Amino acid sequence: MKIELIASTGGLRDVNGMIGFGLRCARVCYTSKDWDQIQKEQVNEQLLERLIRSGHHSVFEHVSLTFRFDELPKALAMIFNNEKQYASSEKSARYTIMSGMEPHQKELYEKWMARLIPEIDEIYPRIKDEGAREEAIKKLAQENARYMTSVFTPIRMVHTVNLRQLNFLQQQFEIFVREHRSSGDDFKDKLAEQMQYFLEQTRDLRVCGLDNQTNRELSLFSAGRLTPATTEGEVYSRVYLLSFAGLAQAHRHRTISYNILGGTERGAKSGFFVPPIVRVKGLEEEWIKDLRQVAETDFPQAQLLEVYERGRIEDFRSKALLRLCGHAQLEIMRTTLETAREYRTYQNAYGEDALNPKCLQGIKCPSPCVWSGRRALERIV
Repeated sequence: MKIELIASTGGLRDVNGMIGFGLRCARVCYTSKDWDQIQKEQVNEQLLERLIRSGHHSVFEHVSLTFRFDELPKALAMIFNNEKQYASSEKSARYTIMSGMEPHQKELYEKWMARLIPEIDEIYPRIKDEGAREEAIKKLAQENARYMTSVFTPIRMVHTVNLRQLNFLQQQFEIFVREHRSSGDDFKDKLAEQMQYFLEQTRDLRVCGLDNQTNRELSLFSAGRLTPATTEGEVYSRVYLLSFAGLAQAHRHRTISYNILGGTERGAKSGFFVPPIVRVKGLEEEWIKDLRQVAETDFPQAQLLEVYERGRIEDFRSKALLRLCGHAQLEIMRTTLETAREYRTYQNAYGEDALNPKCLQGIKCPSPCVWSGRRALERIV
């Protein structure tokens, strides 16, 4: 894994300059001076120490840091993307050919690409632009073939966090490495190893004392106080099975919480996601057989996890508008639809539109829909 700081607030590269910027932001709260005057002040080391010691750390959130990751394991990207304070641009396994796979996984990826293209071609709607149709079919084949690959397959990502959040991540990674490296939990062992690489490459940005002031933990594995699953009221929660690939898509809805409750054991004890087209075409047995081979030594993206989702009704509404759609990844479209069907308070609030794609609600979509509205929810690819 390679990490490079490619941008930061004010072009700052030195951590002392970064915390000095946070100090100047803190001065705005307590002085009658304007910003230009504050900029000319010498750094008050005593005030800076007091800010850090007292836990007044929000001022360091004014410093944003943008990192470029190469060869970042997908699993670690999921850790970053399940936290709330970030912006992330990640190489898509839906829209681009995957690379960096293990040889056997590459063979399976290419095998299923070849198997799925003609099957998708048979059912994919005819559109005028044949070139666009061919490209769309290829992308759908990619989207499904990547289920054969490891969740530790390396990707590229550009990720932005603030200085305080970075230090929270560093502290939590330090704890995670101590607790899980060589712990016997294969999934967390591999994560801990990658976290250590991250810590080594960002150690110059670790601020002594800028530690977590609450009992926050890495949210992917911490569900806090679990409430019983409920789809009544303004706040909902639900437990269901979702693949690694599906969970990575769900992370994009940052106002909703997602926690892994189980399913990360080697061997995929909870099973695998089977794309509907694979089942309909009678290929399910072969699909599962190939995934079992991967799961003997690795963690395929099709591996099902027990996921705990919870959020507010208005945040689920935002998710439903984006995911009950022909452009959405099929797995997340289906789990979103299942939640919408169970969530009676949501249906009461939004009426017949609650279960409809946005194009049937009079909301203009920026991209043409080849599935013609309701067929978007009935498709098998």
